[in-house]
Amino acid sequence: MANRRTILQWGAASGAGLFAPLAYRQGMALAAARSGLFFGYVPFTQPLFIPQLLTPLTNAAANRLSPAPGRYPRGAGQTSGRPTAPTHNGDDVSHGIAPEFGRGPAEWNRFNSAYSPDNTHEQEFELVTEETTHRFVPGGPDVPVFTYRDGTKAPGSGTLPGPTIVAEYRAPVVVRCRNLLTRDRTGVNSTQHDIETSMHLHGSHGTAHGDGFPDFYVLAGEARDYFFPNIAPKATDPATLIAPVRGGSFDTSWIPTTLWYHDHAMDITGSNVIRGLAGFYLVLDDRQRELADKGVIPPIGGSDAFGNPLDLGLAIQDQVFNADGTLFYDFLDHNGRLGNVFTVNGVVQPKHKVQRRKYRLRILNASNARAYEIRLSTRQKMSIIGTDSWLLPRAIEVESFQLAQGQRHDVIVDFRDAPDEVYLENILLQTDGRGAKIVDPSQERDLLLKFEVSGSNSSEPRCVEGTVIRGFAGVDPDGQYAWHRKEEIVGTRAFKFGRSMGAWTINDQFFNPRRADAAPVLGRGAERWIFENSSGGWWHPVHTHLEGFQIKSVNGKPPRRERQFNSDLVALEGNTSAEVFIKFRTFTGPYAFHCHAIEHEDMRMMAVIDPTPGPGGSTDALVTHTPLDGASRIPSEISGVVPDCIELEAEQRLYFDAVGDTKTAANRGVGIPDCKFDFAAGSNGQVPP
Repeated sequence: MANRRTILQWGAASGAGLFAPLAYRQGMALAAARSGLFFGYVPFTQPLFIPQLLTPLTNAAANRLSPAPGRYPRGAGQTSGRPTAPTHNGDDVSHGIAPEFGRGPAEWNRFNSAYSPDNTHEQEFELVTEETTHRFVPGGPDVPVFTYRDGTKAPGSGTLPGPTIVAEYRAPVVVRCRNLLTRDRTGVNSTQHDIETSMHLHGSHGTAHGDGFPDFYVLAGEARDYFFPNIAPKATDPATLIAPVRGGSFDTSWIPTTLWYHDHAMDITGSNVIRGLAGFYLVLDDRQRELADKGVIPPIGGSDAFGNPLDLGLAIQDQVFNADGTLFYDFLDHNGRLGNVFTVNGVVQPKHKVQRRKYRLRILNASNARAYEIRLSTRQKMSIIGTDSWLLPRAIEVESFQLAQGQRHDVIVDFRDAPDEVYLENILLQTDGRGAKIVDPSQERDLLLKFEVSGSNSSEPRCVEGTVIRGFAGVDPDGQYAWHRKEEIVGTRAFKFGRSMGAWTINDQFFNPRRADAAPVLGRGAERWIFENSSGGWWHPVHTHLEGFQIKSVNGKPPRRERQFNSDLVALEGNTSAEVFIKFRTFTGPYAFHCHAIEHEDMRMMAVIDPTPGPGGSTDALVTHTPLDGASRIPSEISGVVPDCIELEAEQRLYFDAVGDTKTAANRGVGIPDCKFDFAAGSNGQVPP
């Protein structure tokens, strides 16, 4: 099995050849950087790629998932369903569906339409993970990439990024993900190995089974049903549980809007994501429609005179290529993969036509190790209406904003006063995977995307500083946003992000997917978490699954204005610490939290959150029981590991095996210590009162 673990065990010489013909070694001739001379390509001459919407399957009997979600051959008639036995042909749902499927409260589904008479879900989708080729520039080489393909489309039609999924708030969906990255696949097969995947919906509030936990795999040749309820967390603050401050039992501060899905397979996330396994996932709700009706944001689903959408997802990645044009990736370099060719939606420095009107740009940092400071070349202010997955209470105007790896900003850009050419540019200097260096507008800029502006000015309303978006509860009419209050804090946990033996740690421990590093009690107030960067000048963007948080301070000072509300990621710059307030509601674990510099994550800067209902009668909100003792298996109904395939771990078809993590690679100073250390009980991050 070609994975980071075996590469480390076998050494660089043999490991480099596992993925032939792609070369994973230093010293290759790399493409030109800012010059734009990439296989003769002249920057800003090819159009921006706009991902298509993932096709929802209709209610017609011939156009539904088969077998039906939760009703598999081995568990006919069961709403939660048992997984099927694997056959390696991609048609069997060998990993089942979340045990919450069909068991959630009726309010999870506000439609209960004829699509799903049993009220379990409102839409079905199918994504296929496959290898195909992609041209980053016209006339350039056909580069092997991993892609997500619309299951209704022909094989080989996967795109980079993948199709955009559009869902409705409180309208559950099922996304069946079929993994065709098998060692014997026909067509493009650059690795000749099985590749496990694990699709993570970044920024979601959903089930552990469907969260993309690092070793909750979609095995090669099998499928997994991801159940996404598309809900906000339960409202737990008694002080704000009255209408119209809250929406029934849901905390409307946390209604999701801009999410993205990407691979999260243990040990190989960096390689899989940079090869293309990512896409946008958007959630619509009534507030967004109200904003569109008032002209604050562009019309939902609207297009301009060119036929281009007024709501654009822009995924920014830096890439690095071998001399033959194939993607370069070094599994033994876990400092952070930094590219020297900039792409937007898989296109090297594209152009895009816009009119002199408002556009909604959902800008995603999809890079592995690079942070960005984004601005327009005209220095025109942009109105931020959302950060990460959530809308802000009110719009904030800025000339530039920072995006760490995995962060998103939902931005309104008004081109009505713009010149004929406007560039989206990066002004944050970064020369290695350690982290960004300095914001200096006088330095040479990284030009990312050219907007070609034309037409006369529109008369639509402007979105400016202070424009009400989600609105403050109790202040703005129908306001939906409220803070996590100090009075809700029930305890503090501290997590130190450090470096050991050439790899990465949290609280001096390497990641173990079977060990709970924090086990908060569901629904019992808020917690104060302290994230501390103790690794010198290295940057660590810290991301929590399941729940977002509100950043209260960075090094004792308030963060940037736009980052003072809801976030699922906080950028720990060198020698910094951040204080955040976080709540755990609705779903039990396990979930991960980790550094989103993906090579750091792959080399063990990751930990496990295991929210539980808590012991009966306990008065200590930080003390609870978790079954994750460092060694025990996670029950198959949660993990999705097929009972019939429980021996896959012993056969090493799964990356996690019975003895723990890999031994230290000989003479290399990298790798993971013996399992006795790795299984040591964690401090659970608890800080004495």
